[in-house]
Amino acid sequence: MRNMMKEYLGDGYSNNYVRNFCLYWIKASQGSSSEWRKKNDLDCLYYNGDLRADTLMSAWTPVKWVADLLNKDTGKVFIKHRKDCGDPLHDLKLLAEDTDAYLPPKHKLVIQLNEFLKLAEQACNYILLPDNRMNCSRYRIFINGKDVWLFDEVPATLAHLFDKDSLGRYFPDENGNVDLKSLKEWLVREKLTFGFEDGIIDKDHIKPLIKGIDPYEAKWLTEENEISEALAYMTSFLTERNKTSGNEEV
Repeated sequence: MRNMMKEYLGDGYSNNYVRNFCLYWIKASQGSSSEWRKKNDLDCLYYNGDLRADTLMSAWTPVKWVADLLNKDTGKVFIKHRKDCGDPLHDLKLLAEDTDAYLPPKHKLVIQLNEFLKLAEQACNYILLPDNRMNCSRYRIFINGKDVWLFDEVPATLAHLFDKDSLGRYFPDENGNVDLKSLKEWLVREKLTFGFEDGIIDKDHIKPLIKGIDPYEAKWLTEENEISEALAYMTSFLTERNKTSGNEEV
């Protein structure tokens, strides 16, 4: 299948996957309209401009986890779009121009991060949502008046799909509950069943991102062992989806 990151960046593409994503975010940030997104968001590019397309696993989230942790002693905190300096893209440019200075290539977490990012730019990391409003809801959603952060974490997405007041609102039945039949059909179509234990698609068999947390409770990670475990989960999930040649054309 075509690598849309490679096509989008052209001569700027390389085997430095952090740099690839930074250059992509810099280039794609130059516009924000729906028409712009159709031609500049990787998810849309993989689905011929369909605005229901979405990135399954955020690339920036683990980049920030690892970069913030490894640069903690210097006090450097990486922000994708800064509001406290003249150049909002300052940190993306830092990472693109001197990746190794901030992400030492021999560090275990950096090795894991690059393994994940190599997959994350491919078709196996993109899905087609039932409703394009679900895109933003997968990162942050209001549930009965409460502000809840999901951070695009896959286990949290899967768990909240079974909650009619959360992501389950995008699979309603005629009574306002979750239509489990259509939900399961979508999970199978989008090859998300790898997130369930023993192939049992229900809220009680969702594999957690890391040990000790309920899949329904997303967590922002700051500890090395947790980040390593999460990256292993994410890479394994995308590897399994990649074996099926990514998403089917819709």
